[in-house]
Amino acid sequence: MKIWKLICTSVSILILCVSSAGAGEKKIIKIGSGSLLEGYYNIGLNLCRFISRANDGIKCEVVPTTGSLENIWLLQREKIDFAFTLSNLAVESYNGTGYFAATEPFKDMYQLLRLHDEYFTVLVKDDDKILVFGDLDGKRISNGPPKSDSSVAYDALAAYYDFKKPPEDIEISHEDYAKEFCAGKIDAIMLMTGHPDMLVNMVTHVCENDFVTIESDKIDLLVKNSPQFKKVVLEAGGYPGITEDQETVAISAIFVAGKSVDKKIVENFLAHLDSRLSRFKSSDPVLYDIEDSEFTSGFVIPGFKSDTQK
Repeated sequence: MKIWKLICTSVSILILCVSSAGAGEKKIIKIGSGSLLEGYYNIGLNLCRFISRANDGIKCEVVPTTGSLENIWLLQREKIDFAFTLSNLAVESYNGTGYFAATEPFKDMYQLLRLHDEYFTVLVKDDDKILVFGDLDGKRISNGPPKSDSSVAYDALAAYYDFKKPPEDIEISHEDYAKEFCAGKIDAIMLMTGHPDMLVNMVTHVCENDFVTIESDKIDLLVKNSPQFKKVVLEAGGYPGITEDQETVAISAIFVAGKSVDKKIVENFLAHLDSRLSRFKSSDPVLYDIEDSEFTSGFVIPGFKSDTQK
């Protein structure tokens, strides 16, 4: 009898322990970001905090990636729940066109936020006599890792140039940009990024360099045929040694979610963020000058609607 009571007591304790452990487990939510040195990652960390604080029992993680294309690929396969992406790639994925022409339209995604503009940024060394994009003929360039956001912008822009010898695109990690570029192994490095940018700041502190301007007529052609691109100016003075304004192109960065995410999690997050928008804007320099209304306007794909909204 004593043995039976002991067994029953032990089983009860075991069940209680298992139940307690299960109750303490948190659901993991993942955000697809970009390189550790790029702006998406830092913004992702801040949004993760908002998601976790707005939802009990939720643990949020930021997943480093090569950029928008990988983020959408992961979102399609429900490997992540939220993602940063260039707006043009979100549209192409949603409609099954462009980079996603070989796949079914990805309708299981909605836009949550419009963020900053990502500038196509080309850096060259001061003494290389590369003044405009066309001067990259035959040069060694790098768009970073394969299928990076800058490679998307580079391919779109390069289509309007007739290079005698196409530039050689060398794949290297963003973490190695400063070392390879400043050592002379690369003639030009390219990024798709908001400004100010930590990686650009690091490179400009390691060696002297300049921004390259994109010829105005080429920009006009690109913007005419690809409306998600816009003409912008990279202003001088933001980094060491950058003394002249340069024209380039930019695309809006957006924050999206897969429809597989519990709507209540998204609804709680957006409500939490809305009441703390000034804090979010102050968390990263690329967000400082965005008007509050711009975060939720000008969407390129359908936005989120809760079950109580029509």
